[in-house]
Amino acid sequence: MTMAAFLDPLALGCVAGASFAVAWIQNGTAAALSGFSALRRELWMKTQDQADEGHRAVLRIEHTVERRGVSCADRVKAGGAFVLAAADAMANNRSLDGFQAAMQRLGAQRRARLTAMVRFWENVADCAPAMGMLGTVIGLILLFGNVSDAASIGRAMAVALLTTLYGLVLSNLIAGPIAQRLARIAGEQIGWEEDVARRLIEIGRREYPDITANGLYVATEEPHAARTPAVPS
Repeated sequence: MTMAAFLDPLALGCVAGASFAVAWIQNGTAAALSGFSALRRELWMKTQDQADEGHRAVLRIEHTVERRGVSCADRVKAGGAFVLAAADAMANNRSLDGFQAAMQRLGAQRRARLTAMVRFWENVADCAPAMGMLGTVIGLILLFGNVSDAASIGRAMAVALLTTLYGLVLSNLIAGPIAQRLARIAGEQIGWEEDVARRLIEIGRREYPDITANGLYVATEEPHAARTPAVPS
């Protein structure tokens, strides 16, 4: 028996296609695209190197802000996508409150993308065995519907069982390990990004002009109505 006995492009395409289609329906197009793009980016990411680069960029942002003010934070063009977005948020907000809200939105968007990316591959791993078994059941139905042709029984049985094999391989040797690796990378990435966010917020707490040493907001200008004395009737 050669390896060719284990190869059936049609059966493989049906099992893999059905598994990815179900995962796409469950998660949506954005999550599916994120899951596939992760094969090129996140799957091979060295999170420690990225974290080190991000922390070095924070130091440069801190020095820039101390010398020129928070409006110049986005002049640091390093640290990766998250740090660049955070620096842009710092430069385009005029209060710590606004900057904190922007960082919360940014963090939520990053977590949502990473979670969707992992969940897509988890769903593929969950669906693949069922799709393989479904292919086997369909193959057996077709087989027993044509038992008069004895010459085709062996080949038909082999194809029916191959679908189960393909489902198990896709689940346990491909999609499952990919999902687990992406989950680990996502956890590490979220961890260092949250640390960077805390450090940038501390920088903003010191440098935004509407914050006192005690962390209290101070209005830069009172409304005109508040400054105008009341006219007695």
